[in-house]
Amino acid sequence: MLRRIPTSLLLAAIVTSSSALAARTDDQAAGQATKPAAGKPAAPAQGRASGAKPAPVPVTPADVAPLMGTWQIPLETPTGRLVASLVFRTEGGKVVAGISAPQFPERKITDITKSGQTVTLKASGDYSGPLTAYSGPVTMVLTLKPKGEDQAAWFDFNNSGFQLGGTAKKKS
Repeated sequence: MLRRIPTSLLLAAIVTSSSALAARTDDQAAGQATKPAAGKPAAPAQGRASGAKPAPVPVTPADVAPLMGTWQIPLETPTGRLVASLVFRTEGGKVVAGISAPQFPERKITDITKSGQTVTLKASGDYSGPLTAYSGPVTMVLTLKPKGEDQAAWFDFNNSGFQLGGTAKKKS
């Protein structure tokens, strides 16, 4: 059975909802489509929901120009002090990094992304070495965030299985 909705009630609902939409602030409208211009399709709203971080994207040489070169990262490990060396360079027009330490040969890293000011490097491989009795697969995520002229460096191994941080300083 169909019911008839009085026209006055339908108009009141439309007017009320239109007034409520017009009164919303830009912050409330984040993520909503923008009003289309005559004859043009609607475009998504610019910006993002408050608190949302931009999605990580692969870095370009221009993105990391200030990082190019060699960085020293002193770290306090369970077995003593270790100074890691992190080198950013381009190969074939793509950004790559190499990380090494006196006990470890350079490991090439090609998975490098940026989200806002944060640069993230990811690598994986098998570990067997002098720092721990552990031997087996290892994933490493190195996060760099600006800290004045330096970079705050945070290493995460095996998804929080082992973490340590330090301050990366550019080598002259």
